[in-house]
Amino acid sequence: MERKDFETWLDNISVTFLSLTDLQKNETLDHLISLSGAVQLRHLSNNLETLLKRDFLKLLPLELSFYLLKWLDPQTLLTCCLVSKQWNKVISACTEVWQTACKNLGWQIDDSVQDALHWKKVYLKAILRMKQLEDHEAFETSSLIGHSARVYALYYKDGLLCTGPISNIASSLKSSLIPLGRVSHSP
Repeated sequence: MERKDFETWLDNISVTFLSLTDLQKNETLDHLISLSGAVQLRHLSNNLETLLKRDFLKLLPLELSFYLLKWLDPQTLLTCCLVSKQWNKVISACTEVWQTACKNLGWQIDDSVQDALHWKKVYLKAILRMKQLEDHEAFETSSLIGHSARVYALYYKDGLLCTGPISNIASSLKSSLIPLGRVSHSP
């Protein structure tokens, strides 16, 4: 069939197809698919994938994407960051989402810091520390020169550090809370 004749035929069949009911359209497509060979089915498969998969984070305005992301929990957001570089970039840029996640962990938020990546890092670090506490990996022992007893350190969110030998850890927790930077050792 000549190109011009084909285009006329295609226009006519398109008009007819659009006038059909949904059921008739489905039957027509089923019939055409049954007549198709491997090349046509591969072409159909490739084009359907493109038509059906839409990246809503790319299509939506950034403000609307941020609004939708606020409804997801932080763990889901972290999983969504793995979808693509674009998703990671958009999700990581949503300051309000990560500030809220930090607030939900009990952090006091300085609203003047609007760097979303900062809040995402704060959230991830807090989650890591909580997991380390749960897994009993938050304690680190070190040998001090000239010191024979073991020393434990426990970090608190308010910037306090407690130190003391293992035999006095309970009393240390009550009496040796000091600001970070001024570490002392109880005998």
